[in-house]
Amino acid sequence: MKSGYIAAILLVGLSLCGAAAVTEIPLSESLANGDFSKPLSQGWATFAGDIVGDHSVTATKANGATVLKKMCGTAMLEQDVKLATTNMVFSTRARFRCQATREPYYATSSILLGFLDKDGETLGETRIYAAAGVLPWKASDRLNLIRASAAGKWQDYSLNLRDELQANLRGVDPAEVKRLRVSLESFCSGEDAC
Repeated sequence: MKSGYIAAILLVGLSLCGAAAVTEIPLSESLANGDFSKPLSQGWATFAGDIVGDHSVTATKANGATVLKKMCGTAMLEQDVKLATTNMVFSTRARFRCQATREPYYATSSILLGFLDKDGETLGETRIYAAAGVLPWKASDRLNLIRASAAGKWQDYSLNLRDELQANLRGVDPAEVKRLRVSLESFCSGEDAC
């Protein structure tokens, strides 16, 4: 077996709350089990595509989640949230780690925010990510890329969904956005199969 990559995400304290409201929207009405205080099966769905190697998606003792993929394929933890308004703030504390062993392989770990229409079709995406190797994406009016400035270290991230659409996803009509898909993704490529 050829050596590949390791990609990982470690997250704590996801939240989605009202931005300009006098009272915050309760977490239970927006992101279910967003603080990871319950088993991951409550509110979250797990997906994995192991082409080579293995993966793990686990809860941590400190109310967080780790998404890890080794070698080739993807591992993901995700949840769709209905949005009554895009004037909401997404915030999290995250640590990303990726490792590439050689070219042309690459690895990415991402928090992916997918802006969906009423039918669940993706209109645009924002990725907060770390990468090793050649980055597989290019920013556009439907894809905003926010690179983790200090991969391997804990950092806080926060963005207002309405402001994100207006400033960075100009190819998306905010009136069509009805849901947000929050995905915690770890991906590794390989030269033969991925």
